[in-house]
Amino acid sequence: MAFKYENWKPNTSPVKDRPVDHCAPLAEKDRFVSLLDRGIDMIDRRRDEILKMVKTYDTKLNKLGRTRKLGKKNTPRPIKVKFKDIIFPITIQRDEKEDHIISIIAEFDENFFGMPLAGFDPIRKKYAVDEGQQRLIAKRDRIRLGLDPDCAPEDWEDYEVELQVIDLEVKEGVVDYSPLRLRFIIENDRKLRVSEYDKAKNEIHGKLTDSPDVETLPEYERASERYLKLKKKGMTIVDSTDEGQMGKAGAFGAVRYLRNKQLTNEDIDNICDFFYDYMRHEPVADMQVLPVKWLFDQVTKEYHWYDKNDKTKVTEFKNFRRYLNAICSRKRDFDEWEYFARDIHARRMKVLKSNTKIPDEYSMLLLIQILQHAGYTFPGIDPIWYTTHTEGVSGWGVMRQEEKDLFL
Repeated sequence: MAFKYENWKPNTSPVKDRPVDHCAPLAEKDRFVSLLDRGIDMIDRRRDEILKMVKTYDTKLNKLGRTRKLGKKNTPRPIKVKFKDIIFPITIQRDEKEDHIISIIAEFDENFFGMPLAGFDPIRKKYAVDEGQQRLIAKRDRIRLGLDPDCAPEDWEDYEVELQVIDLEVKEGVVDYSPLRLRFIIENDRKLRVSEYDKAKNEIHGKLTDSPDVETLPEYERASERYLKLKKKGMTIVDSTDEGQMGKAGAFGAVRYLRNKQLTNEDIDNICDFFYDYMRHEPVADMQVLPVKWLFDQVTKEYHWYDKNDKTKVTEFKNFRRYLNAICSRKRDFDEWEYFARDIHARRMKVLKSNTKIPDEYSMLLLIQILQHAGYTFPGIDPIWYTTHTEGVSGWGVMRQEEKDLFL
C-alpha cells in the first residue's frame, strides 16, 4: 500500500490572526488605572439596569422582614482584640482544615494577614469571627511555637489582633447572629475564583513588568521563562473561557501546565517545537501538551531505540512527528482530533458493552495506530503501542469506511 503522507508538508506561511497577548510586559504609563477612571462610565451605560436590580433586592429584603444597614455607623470598624476575647461560631464557620492551617503557619507573612471579620456579641462580651478563623489559628500557633518577634509564647492569650467588627443586636434576649450568617454566604459566594490563566498572568507580570532585571520569586521566574518559550514559538497564553481568542492561531489555553512542576523546561521546548513545526496556524489543544510529553518520554527515555547522536534515528523521529501531524490534519487540528478520538472510544465501549472512561493516552494511541494502517510503523516506540486498547475491537475496527478512506 502506498504511503500517502511521505511528502506531506505543514503550512509554514506567516501567521496573521493571533490572540491578544495580555501577559506581555506593560509600560509604566499602562501599569496603573486611577479609581477616578476605572469603569467611570458604567452607571451612564447601565443606570436603569442597576437601579432595577437595587429595587428588586430591596423588595426581596422587605418580604423577609429585613432592611439594609447603610451609613458609616454600620460599617465594620477596625478594633484591636485580644486572642482570649475571640470566639468562633461553629455553626457559621467551615470545619477547620489542619493541613491548610499548617501551610499558613509555614508560609506566614504579615503582609498577607488580611483583617478577619467579626461581630461583637453584647451578651457574651466576645468577638465572634465569621471569616478568618484559619488565619487566626495559624497566627496563634506561630506565637505558641516561638516564631513571632512581637510576643512570647506564654503571652499568646493577651496578644492583640485587629478585627473588622460590626455590632450584633439583641432581639428578645437573644443575640441575632443572622448578619454573620448572611455575610458568610455573601463573602464566599461573591468571591470570583482566580483562574489558572489569571494566576499565570499575575506571575508573568511579576517578573516581566515588575522585576525584569532583578531576580524575583521562583514561581515568577518559572512562569515568565515558559511564557517566553511559548511566545518565541508563536504561542499566546489565553483565557480558556474566551471563545473569541481560543480559536485563533497559537492560542494556548492549557495554562495550568505552565504553573506546576509536572512539566520540565525540556518538556516545554518539545511541546513548543511539536506545535510550531507542524500546526502553527491552529490553536493549541490540550492533546499537544501531556500526550506530547508522553510521546517524547516514550521515544527518548523509555524505549531504547532512539539515539540523539544518530542522525538517521533523529530524522526518523522527526518524520514520525510530521506524519502524526499529517494524519491529524485530516481532521483539521488536534482539538478536532480529540473529539474524534472520544467518539471512536465511545463506539468501542458500545461494542464491548463497557462504560470504561477514555484513557488519557488514547487520542495519541489512536493517531499512531491509524498511521500504521495508512502505511507507516515507527520503530522507535514499544510495539505494544500498536495493540493497546484494541482487544475485542480496535478503534480502526469501529470506524466507518468513509472515515477509513479519509486516512488512506
